[in-house]
Amino acid sequence: MRRWLLFLPLLAAPAWAACADRPYVLETEEGLLGGENLSYEEGVLLVEGRACLERPGLALEAPWIRYLEEEGGFLAPSLSGEVEGWRLQAEGMEGKALLRVRLAKGSLRAEAERLLLERPPMGEEVFLEAPAYRVRAERATFTGEEARLQGFLATPCPCGEDLRLVMEEAVFRVDTGELVGDAALGLFGLEVPLEEARLNVHRRPSLASPFILSTTEEEGLTLGLKDLPLPQPGEEVGRWSRRLTVMGTGLNSPQAALLLGLKEGGLGAEVQLGYAAGVRAFGEGVYLAYTPNPPDTTTPRLEARYAPSLRLEGLALTPFLRYAETGARTGLTLGAEGSYRLEVREGPFRLALTPSALLALYPGLGHDPYLVLGGSAEVGYGEGPFRARLLYAGRYAALSPTPAFAYEERAEFQSLQVEAGFAEVSLLYRLENPLGDRVDRVEAAYAAEGLGRLALAWVRGSYAEWRLAYASPLPQRTCCQALWLAPELGLGPEGPSRYGLTLRYYDGCFAYEVRAARVLQGQHDEATGYTLSFGLTLR
Repeated sequence: MRRWLLFLPLLAAPAWAACADRPYVLETEEGLLGGENLSYEEGVLLVEGRACLERPGLALEAPWIRYLEEEGGFLAPSLSGEVEGWRLQAEGMEGKALLRVRLAKGSLRAEAERLLLERPPMGEEVFLEAPAYRVRAERATFTGEEARLQGFLATPCPCGEDLRLVMEEAVFRVDTGELVGDAALGLFGLEVPLEEARLNVHRRPSLASPFILSTTEEEGLTLGLKDLPLPQPGEEVGRWSRRLTVMGTGLNSPQAALLLGLKEGGLGAEVQLGYAAGVRAFGEGVYLAYTPNPPDTTTPRLEARYAPSLRLEGLALTPFLRYAETGARTGLTLGAEGSYRLEVREGPFRLALTPSALLALYPGLGHDPYLVLGGSAEVGYGEGPFRARLLYAGRYAALSPTPAFAYEERAEFQSLQVEAGFAEVSLLYRLENPLGDRVDRVEAAYAAEGLGRLALAWVRGSYAEWRLAYASPLPQRTCCQALWLAPELGLGPEGPSRYGLTLRYYDGCFAYEVRAARVLQGQHDEATGYTLSFGLTLR
């Protein structure tokens, strides 16, 4: 039986109007088939000239389409069109399947080895590239609102799959970019079951290594886990609210301590053993702490604080009510701290003003009120390769020079910074604390995309010092392996004053960083000694 021999009139239903406009139009089991020329020979129908195949949710065009009567299938080269709201291009069509298909919708891009013309269409060996993830699936069934994926794997890594999310089945909501399903989180050769998990292909996961390893000459060794995520069902990957801390600080010093903490969202509690032992609890603006043996007279033995944060457009306000018992005094503090940011842009000019203030009152203590006024003002200009910026910031204690407690103390300072640049070259002058421990800095820098950044600075504080620093160019995300380094060297009147090196290795997924530095002679009260730290971040 010839299933295609039902010719339609040229005025067809509105949903099929595009294909129905062709001079020759006929109906098949897979939808309307049309074109400008039609021929038939030995069970093969050939449609040429803007050949099309169309049904609700599917619209294809090709130079020509052959319809095989016995098999009910098609042959066609170089197809384009739309399927379930996705723009489509395919290298060919055989039978009832499109081959080597490329799909696009908004910022999403997908490829499929085969797309079966079922209802709804089903892709095989699907690869999806989104702003934050690479996703592949063994099979994907497409509808207008969502895609159902089977044999699913997603990774934020630009190369490889050292960090991955694996799901047997997942639902992908196309409009929001959200994926939902029972998942396992893979890290190198390990996999941790997460039960139901979510991720958004438009939002890069906020993942940082919880492992902490650093040492300084002054503070000693710090080793442990900080904010280790404890995933819960239904949470978005990388936005886990429950986190654990187990960390040792000052391990090779008299100030050795062990910190244990657990928090969920804005709520949390910590226990510190050893040096400055105590307990702390916090959440929703509330903070409670008890330290039986404070390490100094400014650390409270008992502290209770309520300090909610309020924000409205450019205004940030934090009123606080605090009770503290220290070695020096015991009592209440009532106060507020706030700032307001105003920014205006006009053509290439920009003006930003941020006044700030803090007021603390001490009822019953007999201590003068503590008022700090400050803020910053910035003027910028940028047009073409030229840019310039002037920034002033400062803080001044208007009433009593010192507060009753260390919590509300804000150190006085002043700074002035002038910058100018043209293309890759920039100049900077910075003045800090002109009425106290004054530091002047003059810097010239050259930065180019393929060469990195080279800076030479002259710094004068308690002595004159030359500083030379270089940072190599950052590798592109498409580069699967790379090294990055940033050496620095300081020279004073008596020879080297400081030196350091940051070395970073990039693999297909992570950046591994080692930083070592030593200050031989500091400016004013700058601490001397060495620092060594290790870091791991997601690329």
